[in-house]
Amino acid sequence: MNVKFGHTDPAAVEQVVFEQVLGEKPGGALVANPTYDIKTGTAVGLSAGILKPIKALRLVKAVGVSDTTIEVEKGSGVIVGEFIANGTKSVAVTEVDTTTSTVKDIVTATLGLVIPVGTVLYQAASASASAATPIYTPSFLTGAPVYAGEGDQLVRVINIANVRKETVNASTEVLALLQTIKAV
Repeated sequence: MNVKFGHTDPAAVEQVVFEQVLGEKPGGALVANPTYDIKTGTAVGLSAGILKPIKALRLVKAVGVSDTTIEVEKGSGVIVGEFIANGTKSVAVTEVDTTTSTVKDIVTATLGLVIPVGTVLYQAASASASAATPIYTPSFLTGAPVYAGEGDQLVRVINIANVRKETVNASTEVLALLQTIKAV
């Protein structure tokens, strides 16, 4: 028998973020044109009448007090000059290496904290030793990906849900500000 079979690898499976969606904004909302692909479950906040993402950086390696570099999952979108935070402390990003590895980005910043692997850092409004806040007040979580370079996009946005803490693209500090979102 001479049968020609072909094989196509399956598309990457998107991780489950929402355990249960209990409420969303009818009709969705407009999210500003991002410079990087935004994952499902990313917190967004209102700025100048349009929703903008609050960048999230999930650690792939634990951070020590004296570490000057932070290894995060690829695709966080963080750039030099922005501020990243954990808890109430935030610092400026001085360098970002996105080319050395295909699975992680290396961010140069010194938080001076011990932070375990898997923790999600958030984009802060400014540098602060004890009063860091997210760059935007979070309003929703995105219910679908938002792709870079495709202009402002109408996206499903979630305001009441149970989310998986292991896969949601938002820090615990940001989720705490979304009082109707519970990480399980």
